[in-house]
Amino acid sequence: MKTILRVISYLRSYPLLGSAQLICATLMALSVVVFPSITGYVVDEILPEPARHHELLFWVFLGLMGFFLKDALNCARIILNNHFEQRVIFDIRSDLYQKLQRLPLRWFDGRRTGDIMTRVVEDVTAMERVLIDGIELGLVAMIQLLAVGAVMYYTDVTVALWATLPVPFLMIGAWLYTRNARDRYRGQRDAASDMNSLLHDNVSGISQIKTYTAEEREHERFNAFSDKLRQASLRIMRWWAFYSPGMSFVGMVGYALVLGFGSQAVMSERMELGELVLFFLLLSLFYEPVSKLHQLNQMALSSRAAADRVFEILDSEDEPHSEAGGALTKPVLGDVKLESVSFS
Repeated sequence: MKTILRVISYLRSYPLLGSAQLICATLMALSVVVFPSITGYVVDEILPEPARHHELLFWVFLGLMGFFLKDALNCARIILNNHFEQRVIFDIRSDLYQKLQRLPLRWFDGRRTGDIMTRVVEDVTAMERVLIDGIELGLVAMIQLLAVGAVMYYTDVTVALWATLPVPFLMIGAWLYTRNARDRYRGQRDAASDMNSLLHDNVSGISQIKTYTAEEREHERFNAFSDKLRQASLRIMRWWAFYSPGMSFVGMVGYALVLGFGSQAVMSERMELGELVLFFLLLSLFYEPVSKLHQLNQMALSSRAAADRVFEILDSEDEPHSEAGGALTKPVLGDVKLESVSFS
């Protein structure tokens, strides 16, 4: 949690961009209930009344405008997000490079150039995913969940309870998946960094490798590092292969429950047919952000591992007196004198 809070601290430099993006995301999430609400109204109020059939075109157009509003807000959100994202990435990379210049030489002695480059380029980009995309997608998903859930419970509390019954099981599944995930993702980031380091060193020293005909030996070394990355990636994918389909099935249980208990409510005349149609439309909008939250969970774990590697550099101790001392005079004046020098 400490790592995530440190990452979020970079957002404070751009309050206007962040606020505008938040407003667009909130309105976009709220607009998704427009079409399902109109559909339920048309089925219950317009279709059974022949005298009101002439109103159908108006409600269809209104539903289309709901989709247009959602996508227009999404367009504005993406533009704002891109500017926000790139400015924050620039700030993080600037801080990281400035920190590298302040580190003592002994800090560089035990580290490969490729590993440092991976942290500055790749890890900062991965770290940004949770900083911008993750926070924004999570916020949009939560707002949509609350908005759609409120409409569902307002329509029929009993059916809504059955529809949301899988949610606690989804939360338990997410907890089980993330419990030991940090080590898995950190292992993958470290393996990728090791392979990049070897690649950087070998490309820089390709002339020496060719001079000593060491191509086969270096190829074996590269394959060994690449295999470590493969194993680390497969470890993550095996967990995801069970987690993602499992959570998808648990979510689909909600559809079956609504079909059963919602149909029973219609047959007992406790619910209108249009309300059941509304429920099915809302249910897809309810479990869509749940699926996004699962993907966000995956993204956050990977980004957190990258952020740990970035902050490892930022937390390193500066070179003594790196910020002390006065500025040199300009221009610097001096002489070099050679006395009693002879050449044989």
